[in-house]
Amino acid sequence: MLNFKTFLKEEVLKEDLLLEAESSSVDSDDKGKLHEILLAKHLHPQTTLPEHHRSFSDNPDHAGTPEQVHDKLKEKIPPAAYEEIDRHAKQSAAAFKKHLQDHGHIGDHAHIGNIHWTSNADKANVAGDHEKTTGVKDVNSNADLIVTLHNKEGKPVGHHGISAKYGSNEPNYRNPGLDALEKTAKLSAGSLGAPMQHHTDAMEKMGYNGSADQRNIQTKIDEMPINEIRQKHAEGLASIQAGKKLSGKKKIMHEHMDKFIQAHDALPEKKQEAFRQQASQRAETARASNLAARTQMTQSFATGMAQHKSEDLANIIRQNVSPNTHIPHTVVHSKVKDNGEAESVIKPMHSLADEHLSQFKPDSLHVVPGKGTSVTIKGIHAKTGKPTVAARYTIKSSSGAHKSAVGTFKLQ
Repeated sequence: MLNFKTFLKEEVLKEDLLLEAESSSVDSDDKGKLHEILLAKHLHPQTTLPEHHRSFSDNPDHAGTPEQVHDKLKEKIPPAAYEEIDRHAKQSAAAFKKHLQDHGHIGDHAHIGNIHWTSNADKANVAGDHEKTTGVKDVNSNADLIVTLHNKEGKPVGHHGISAKYGSNEPNYRNPGLDALEKTAKLSAGSLGAPMQHHTDAMEKMGYNGSADQRNIQTKIDEMPINEIRQKHAEGLASIQAGKKLSGKKKIMHEHMDKFIQAHDALPEKKQEAFRQQASQRAETARASNLAARTQMTQSFATGMAQHKSEDLANIIRQNVSPNTHIPHTVVHSKVKDNGEAESVIKPMHSLADEHLSQFKPDSLHVVPGKGTSVTIKGIHAKTGKPTVAARYTIKSSSGAHKSAVGTFKLQ
């Protein structure tokens, strides 16, 4: 029989184990995109999903209209996690409205009249969502949402961009492509992409063919137990027999599962285990090769970045975090805690970089030689006098073992 002290210890332990956000196991991209859409809904004057410039799409994941993407994610994400993300979005929407009022953007003279989902950025030769919403091109804008302010008569009188962030860690401020990374590090055009092309060529020789999505799906199947492959394949067959049409990645997955099962079952039983092991090893090699390519790319990027002086690095931080934009931008971050609650962190984007840089002594920023796929900018902290991480670039796989790499940029 437990004594009272032991009982209390066990109850405290149980409570600690339960302190985990419902959304913690949800894919980061999925919950980030859902948070964007729900934040827009709670900011909209009619509490409806936002306006948009997107086309209807049968593709899975994040393609299509706000309604399509919302419904696909709601079906995919567990109900408790959906409710948690929705609660956080509603809380941050209220905090952002208060921020607008405190800074004189809304009040008796103006109010939120409309919200647009603007995740497709402007490009030099292509009108993106910012230009389509405001009428002005702005390649520096990374606004996920744009608020249109109306006066008392209901006429548009201004716009305000929102960079929506979700999660427990410090947010990612930019996702520069390889061409942008090359320009930043003053590397020759195309040089960063060479290791990834070598990786792609090596994967084709191993039998990974087709589009990047097809190769990624082949890799996922290679990693799955045969019983799971059979189960998912049967589920796909049941959907088809019920008159449902598989599309996008679901169709690709079903077709490649069918090929895998046929190749596996055509072998004598004593050779099937070796077939499965070979598939698993092929997938492991693919992921290791992708990492090796990104590591090589990071080393080249670090070499170029190390040539920059402190002021150059400060300007790079400003360009990534607080670029000059046509309209005011605000970072709205639902910062999730272990217990499932969230802190709504609202910061004007234009001043964010300089506020961060003020923590470091002048002319102290420098690039630290690193390992793996990250390049670190450090500076001497103004208060402690110690070298402290100021910002970090990471070169990550854009999706799976076969798609091209992309950069991320975070403050620390």
